[in-house]
Amino acid sequence: MNRETVTAHSKNLGKDMSIRVYGESGWPIVAFPIQDAMSDCYEQFGMVDAMKDYIEGGKVQLFVLDSVDAEGWSDRGGDNVLRVKVIEAFYNYVCEEVVPFVHERNGSDLRPLTMGCSLGATHALVAFLRRPDLFQGVIALSGGYDAQFFFGDWMNTTLYFNSPVHFLPNTPHDHPYIDLYNRREIVLCCGQGAWEEEGLRTEHIVDDAFRALGVDAWCDYWGNDVDHDWPWWQKQIQYFLPYVLDEAKKYHAEEVAEAAKNAPAKPVTAKKPAGTKATRTSRAKATAKKAPATKAAPAAKAEPATKAEPATKAAPATKKEPAAKAAPATKKAAAPKAAPAKAAAKKEEPKVEKTAPAKKAAPKAVPAAKSAPAKKAEKPAVASTATKTKAPAKATAEKPAAKAEPATKAEPAKKPAAKKTTRSRKSAR
Repeated sequence: MNRETVTAHSKNLGKDMSIRVYGESGWPIVAFPIQDAMSDCYEQFGMVDAMKDYIEGGKVQLFVLDSVDAEGWSDRGGDNVLRVKVIEAFYNYVCEEVVPFVHERNGSDLRPLTMGCSLGATHALVAFLRRPDLFQGVIALSGGYDAQFFFGDWMNTTLYFNSPVHFLPNTPHDHPYIDLYNRREIVLCCGQGAWEEEGLRTEHIVDDAFRALGVDAWCDYWGNDVDHDWPWWQKQIQYFLPYVLDEAKKYHAEEVAEAAKNAPAKPVTAKKPAGTKATRTSRAKATAKKAPATKAAPAAKAEPATKAEPATKAAPATKKEPAAKAAPATKKAAAPKAAPAKAAAKKEEPKVEKTAPAKKAAPKAVPAAKSAPAKKAEKPAVASTATKTKAPAKATAEKPAAKAEPATKAEPAKKPAAKKTTRSRKSAR
């Protein structure tokens, strides 16, 4: 497996940031680490191994980022305004610096997916919801989507747009992002076991907001034995990734076909056949050596620079006394006239510029609530899910970060057989 670490100075964050790249080709995925972790955490805790077949098979290329959580989300005793500035600077770093790097390294214009676990899932969902024009979809596992879990009752506009449970329910139903959401792949999943209380509570809020907006997102809830831990996230990524990749490829193919259909038609008059200019030049040189009486023919043939009825213009010169009239017109400069004709022909060659309509970036979501009926769709039954429950009260204690060691406990119990069939995916394209 190809693996490399790329470190560069971030203009948005004012510090060096590292990105770990796994694989050489495939659909690009921007992965956010767990709280306070760095770009090596996916490898350290077994997530890279869980995705090994996809990476080595050239199906995905994984880009794992460093975090700046210690200066933003985790710094509970710091100045809230400064903390939020760091959080927003990190978001801008992802959109303005990471995405162009991903396109360059991946060698394609494919929109990357975002993914993350725990606080990494929060980053992944926020980036996708705010810029669905940049990202093709999101896989968010056990995320907490309420910024006030870290900031208490304090809130400002910047923090508001980093808190999905606040800005998503207030998104207008006619916002242009709604259509983009339905052209992307959205997967949220959390368990109902240990340390999943905040994730379960906030995922229900986001799920309800998607339904109210008519967005066909897949919000899944696994069993009571499914804890907030790496072994379960490894199982979940293996479960959801094949589906998300398949759907992303379908939508990409549809966009390519649509762009080709709407592309402007090429002009009917294409470039002149190869050899035309050389033939004309050789004729001019040949006629320059002939007697004046024979120079009339090249002069008459030089007329087609206008491209309109070349044959009819040559006829009048030959029908009525061709020798008498042709000699005065071309006696002194028959050969030089061929050169201007050549230049005129060259100028009139149509320039064909291929253009493709650029996708217009839609504005960010704005808080102006509207009501609309929820979109109904059917999706295949999902194994190992549990019935949606009423959102519990917000956790008062800080949610612990993912365990520092990958898998020291016994193999987790199997996913329960209970199924959730409250949501369907886009079955008809």
